[in-house]
Amino acid sequence: MASNNPRPTKAERRAAARAQAQAMREEQERKDRRNKITRRSLLAGGAVVIAGGVAYAVTRDDDSSSGSTTAQGKANKAGFPKLVLKDGSWTYGAGPEAGATNSGAKVLDVYFDYSCHYCAAFEDLHSDEITTLLNDKKITLALHPCKILGQDWTDKVMNAMGVVLDDEPDKALDLHNRIFALFYKIYQSQDTSLMTVDNIVATAQDAGVSSSVTSKFAEAISGNTYGEWTTAGTEAFSDKGFTGTPTVVLGGKTLDLATIGTATGLTDTLSGSSSSSGSSPSAEASAAVTDAR
Repeated sequence: MASNNPRPTKAERRAAARAQAQAMREEQERKDRRNKITRRSLLAGGAVVIAGGVAYAVTRDDDSSSGSTTAQGKANKAGFPKLVLKDGSWTYGAGPEAGATNSGAKVLDVYFDYSCHYCAAFEDLHSDEITTLLNDKKITLALHPCKILGQDWTDKVMNAMGVVLDDEPDKALDLHNRIFALFYKIYQSQDTSLMTVDNIVATAQDAGVSSSVTSKFAEAISGNTYGEWTTAGTEAFSDKGFTGTPTVVLGGKTLDLATIGTATGLTDTLSGSSSSSGSSPSAEASAAVTDAR
């Protein structure tokens, strides 16, 4: 049975996310100090430190062009939504049109797992900001789904999302946001009985997806119709050398989530008032690996 406790307001959830990010940043700093000597001994480029069961990748600053993510072309394979690119991602510019871009804008790449509560917290904190940046044509959004936590929930959502991207792609971004809001509620309440196909259907209908499309979810999920898409996204995530979700990259530079832990953190980074791009992975990204253990 679902919890009767009232859902926290968005302001309260944002405050909790900021506090969580700060605590994790402090923990990351403590781990960094403990492993400073070990890291000095590693060769530069692609080295990995294992500490306390968590893998930390040495990140690269990639000064690739703003359109590097979207220049690769469509996958055009069975088991992939038609709009999806070769690495499993899909994009947005201004408006709800999936597959669009904002010409000349920096690419905001968001790597996520639908079973990752840190990803849900990131979405809750930044979804409104991202929408504003898209509509102001400040960024192109590239969503990179993957399955690193090994949860069936990810497969369910990916197959439902695949149907929507193929049949009603203009509803996919709203569904993406609402699915993460649902998962955030599930995580906060610890009520796993909510992780059902029926709730995915209801959430999609709240996003405006027609019943004729949501009626296809059960078959797609049971047959894992879009399993190849999920696999491709997971492989692309690993090939990049990333180790946890969410991983957020802006204009080719990996962001430290702990330093953009406000509702305007991405905007501040774009304007140059934040120093959140850097060479170390975020504490939140690393914590998602811990969850998988």
